[in-house]
Amino acid sequence: MSPTCRKSCARRTRNWTADRMFMKRFFIYPNMDKPGAHEVLPAVCRQLQREGVRLLLPERLRGAADGLPKAEYLDGDEAIRTADLAIVLGGDGTMLRLARAAARHEVPMLGVNVGHVGFMTELEPGELGEMQKLFKGYYTIDSRMMLHVSVIRGQRVVYENDALNDVVLAKGAAFRVVRVCISADDEEVTRFSGDGVIIATPTGSTAYGLSAGGPVIEPRAENTVVIPICAHALTAKSFVFAPERRITLAAACEGGEVCISADGGQSFAVLPDDRVVITRSALRTRLVRLKGLSFYQILQQKL
Repeated sequence: MSPTCRKSCARRTRNWTADRMFMKRFFIYPNMDKPGAHEVLPAVCRQLQREGVRLLLPERLRGAADGLPKAEYLDGDEAIRTADLAIVLGGDGTMLRLARAAARHEVPMLGVNVGHVGFMTELEPGELGEMQKLFKGYYTIDSRMMLHVSVIRGQRVVYENDALNDVVLAKGAAFRVVRVCISADDEEVTRFSGDGVIIATPTGSTAYGLSAGGPVIEPRAENTVVIPICAHALTAKSFVFAPERRITLAAACEGGEVCISADGGQSFAVLPDDRVVITRSALRTRLVRLKGLSFYQILQQKL
């Protein structure tokens, strides 16, 4: 599928029928640490191959996945670069691990939940028959905003990343307190001390942000929410910002370090004079929806 075609498809909300003929290369991305993935993977592969789909599997599964139909084994970057669709077998964590690469190449993701909550996944293992809708054009694309985070040290960017769920700034050791200053478009908004702060998308508002007492934001709102973690002040509240705001964080932890992480990935140490700048990313995550459930219906089912 050409980039132009993908961009056009992402804007549509119903009946992607005009482009279903191009959906012939599917990257199957299983989390084999989940017991359910071992059972679901062969079933997904067989069903797709009956539809004439060219199966792409991670190189690490070569020789280790018995009973699978014939497939091509590629490294993750090459597979996602050439795929028309990614089918993720796992939970939300597995979806997040693939989200950045899929967004860079404008590849939609369809999640099959073999984890726990699976808020971003669309299907349960017993619903694989719903995949038939892919070949009839009966599906929609849910386009989700992402965040871009950069750490600026002096005049130099020393770290940058993109996140579908959230960016978390937190203390690196127990029994320490982080002092946080938050600004929007260079105007100070608030200061507080606590365990850290979460900067979440609407997608991430139902994850760690919800556990920390933040609000639930529907995806179409495309706001950014800033949520204190265990703040040591009654006046420390969550803030919801317009998506065009540039949010800047400054943080320090006496006797310890402060770390930042995007979507729960590898942490990066932030120094007291660093500036952490968060904006809306140019990337977007595309989630395939087959069952026609609204955000609120999914919310009630999963939470």
